[in-house]
Amino acid sequence: MIRFERAADGSLVAFLADNAERKGAPFTKTRLRGDSLFLQSDRMNAQFRGILSVRQGVIEGRWSQGERSATLTLTPVEERAADETASTTPPRPQHPENPYPYRTEEVTFRSEADGVTLAGTLSMPDQEGPHPAVVLLQGSGDNGRDYAYRGHQFFLVLADHLTRHGIAVLRYDLRGVDQSEGRLSGASLEDLARDAASALRFLKERPSIEAGSVGLIGHSMGGMIAPWIHEQFQDAAFLALLSPPSLPGHEVLSQQKARIADVAGASPAEVDSIRKQSRRIFEILRSDRDSAGVASQLRPILREGGARDDRLQLRVEANTSPWFRDFARFDPRPSLRQADVPTLALFGERDVLVPPQQNADPMRAALADSPSERMSVRVLEGLNHWMQPAKTGRSSEVAEIEMTIAPEVLEQLTMWIRDSVGFE
Repeated sequence: MIRFERAADGSLVAFLADNAERKGAPFTKTRLRGDSLFLQSDRMNAQFRGILSVRQGVIEGRWSQGERSATLTLTPVEERAADETASTTPPRPQHPENPYPYRTEEVTFRSEADGVTLAGTLSMPDQEGPHPAVVLLQGSGDNGRDYAYRGHQFFLVLADHLTRHGIAVLRYDLRGVDQSEGRLSGASLEDLARDAASALRFLKERPSIEAGSVGLIGHSMGGMIAPWIHEQFQDAAFLALLSPPSLPGHEVLSQQKARIADVAGASPAEVDSIRKQSRRIFEILRSDRDSAGVASQLRPILREGGARDDRLQLRVEANTSPWFRDFARFDPRPSLRQADVPTLALFGERDVLVPPQQNADPMRAALADSPSERMSVRVLEGLNHWMQPAKTGRSSEVAEIEMTIAPEVLEQLTMWIRDSVGFE
């Protein structure tokens, strides 16, 4: 979604937003001349050039990012009045409002991956320190520090609860998102892991933080790579994993595609076809071929699967990105077997993206082989992938749920962290 606003001087400013409630950093240049629109983002190394089609009421153009480009059509979306939006959007009773009963600080730190500056919010208890602390790790996607999705701000709620209970929290914008520098497109899984390791190190160096009591809380992909971060890049005092995939990435994604199709009402034959296509795709992605070689093999498979010509190149680019290929190859179990700190894994019974039926037992088996003396794997009744009380577990249901995070999840996390670090 691209949002347009008028600045105080009357100039037009465009923002790339992931939803109607949160706008990201503005485009570096926004220029509208006659029926021609030009947008440029230095941060994303991207440009858009488009022409207004009066007959269709859309802006048709081309989006270019790095060496890649694709056609893009901007369709106007009517913004509802604030009172109308309020009447149709479910309340978010857990979203905190200022003044907070704790301190917050806007912070920056440099990533050991390539030196880019990452920005975030550090929330600190009002009590005298030093304090135990956590770094929050988002799932996949271009996520900001509050981890906003379908009207919820998951990490804002989580940070608020933990800080009110004596635990300092650092949440940050992923590279290339909002106030963080760098580019998310083109980043590898290791780049993201090193970013998180740098966040851990940043907290440990703060005098108000107890350096030996800094851990990680990761959701989805963040939970999948947290043990790897601890093993390879920077020690954590504890690991709390929410809805963490416990199998190799290619298996997780293949299962997700088939399950989403099944939940959406696809026939058994269609689900089986999707599963077979996914296996072929991931076999190619896991190979040692370069991106050009992989792309040439993917195109005919994606066409067979019904990919439209105008979307084909975007699908190919998404599948050949460094992060996606890394994720397809990544297996979290070796790092789980090396976990030597307290480790907690929470799964939602109604999670259709990372179902506990396929992930809880592999998690238990891997941790059983680890040297950790304190581990727990729990499946929480009635919760979805986002740790919300849910009826179906579908992503489309998330916006309709008032509760951002189930209270039992917040309570279990808080008690478990305090016990793990010996915090009274």
